[in-house]
Amino acid sequence: MEWDLLEKTTFWIDDIDLSKADLGQVAAVAAAALELPAKEVMVVDVRPGLVAFDILRRRVRAEAVAGKERVILQRLAELPGVTLGPGAAVHSEGVLGLIALEPEEAASVLAESATLARDIKQAVARRAIVFASGAEVIAGKIKDTNSPYILAALERNGYQARFGGVLEDDLVAAANRLEGALEEGYGLIITTGGVGAEDKDFSVEAILRLDPEAHTPWILKFKPDYQRHHKEGVRIAVGQVGMTIMVALPGPHEEARLGCDRLLAGLEQGLAGGPLAEYIASALRERWRSVMKEGGHEHGLSSHCC
Repeated sequence: MEWDLLEKTTFWIDDIDLSKADLGQVAAVAAAALELPAKEVMVVDVRPGLVAFDILRRRVRAEAVAGKERVILQRLAELPGVTLGPGAAVHSEGVLGLIALEPEEAASVLAESATLARDIKQAVARRAIVFASGAEVIAGKIKDTNSPYILAALERNGYQARFGGVLEDDLVAAANRLEGALEEGYGLIITTGGVGAEDKDFSVEAILRLDPEAHTPWILKFKPDYQRHHKEGVRIAVGQVGMTIMVALPGPHEEARLGCDRLLAGLEQGLAGGPLAEYIASALRERWRSVMKEGGHEHGLSSHCC
């Protein structure tokens, strides 16, 4: 279990004195006690009766921090040039203040935190929001049939789902809307449409802005003509930020339905990341193969489908 230090990265020890001590060793001993690399802890202040440290990372393992006061003090006391008084103690604000807990109390706090974190994760995972996309939907030229279907499917599968509105055909605006949903604590964010090859399609790119390592498998691939098609084809996206999964599905209703059904089935199987993206994409590719065969375009499958 990891804890975010929330900018409170400093801790200090009082009733301690140094005399020709190696500050690098002092920092390294404190880092080792907290199960951190030596380079991620540094001494930032030395005064009579006080030594302050700073942790050079944002997140720490809870188990490595809570209740570690005795270990830190014992290891520092063994260093040449370090003298601890009878009142030596570790202090900090925020999460690092848990260093000073007694080991038994630390174990209790960790157990309670793990239970709370699990409950929060389960609650967040079941909160979903669905976005449509495109100027045509905004203008009312096209009826949004995807969102009602996906919302109903989510609710049947135990999600608390709501419609988030329509994303504009603008990368920054779309990314901002998705980021807003992240901040509101939704565990599943779904978009439909905007995954095509036109220069107004930005759903995949919006997810990549929030998760540069998102998985974006191709559904169809072709040579762009730079008139209507400015990209190499059609793809979906599955990304993740913290506990939140973001998914960009196609806009055509049958593809959105199929993608939604595969998404929910994949999540039920415990799939995530690349395996989940491929599970969805493979079904969409197969549908396109079937459609093209029925239309007499089987010969062109290799150049158009992945």
